Amino acid sequence: MDETRAARGRRRRARLSPLTVIGELLLLGGLGVFGYIVWQPWHTGLAVTAKQTDLSAQDSAKWQSEASAEPWDGVVPVAQRPAEGEVFAVLHAPAFGTTYANRVAETTDWWTVLNLDDKGIGHYETTQMPGEPGNVALAGHRSGPLINSFREIMNLRVGDPLFIETADGWYTYRFRSIEYVLPDETDVLNPFPRLDGTPGQDQILTLTTCHPKLAGSDERAIAYSVFEGYQPRSAGPPAELVELNPTMEATQAPRGDAS
Repeated sequence: MDETRAARGRRRRARLSPLTVIGELLLLGGLGVFGYIVWQPWHTGLAVTAKQTDLSAQDSAKWQSEASAEPWDGVVPVAQRPAEGEVFAVLHAPAFGTTYANRVAETTDWWTVLNLDDKGIGHYETTQMPGEPGNVALAGHRSGPLINSFREIMNLRVGDPLFIETADGWYTYRFRSIEYVLPDETDVLNPFPRLDGTPGQDQILTLTTCHPKLAGSDERAIAYSVFEGYQPRSAGPPAELVELNPTMEATQAPRGDAS
């Protein structure tokens, strides 16, 4: 009797065909792909955005607590060049979303800055710093599974403001134009590329990212903005930024006389 049951068990197990195994594997693979499709936009669109907003607010509060109470002397400061991978600024771009704020770190290496959800925007090390004549050039992903800092770069319209916040204060830039170039056209990182102005005197902000948005990286989208003004931390955030992003703490206890 035991031998009969064992034989029947072997026959039942033998009925599992290769097609059945393949079908089950395909089903599991399909569920995995579906799960990724659901997870990816949630991660980059909600989780990373919320994390960046929170970390940027922490940076701002820290810089505010350390700010000097001395009156501003009217000279636009040049941001101190940071170490590789160090966060030194926050980019506020209301055109990317009302509350958009993303940290900026030194270098454009993927696994040091660009792919990290606590950083995400990289400063080209060969370009100038905020407050310095020339070209402040930044890079960020437009699509991808981890972080899409410049996903909405096409939302920019002529005249839109962009604000770079540092420990010193806020540098305001005004969007001028966008163009599409091949990946090897690195002259967009020159001290004053493709814009009318005075080299060695004028200041611009250049954002670089991949193009097309959802179909690879055959080209680069290059967005140019021109420097408009500076506001020291002692004066609080620029009024225009507060107006466009009401969640900004407009009453960041201005310290000292900003005049």
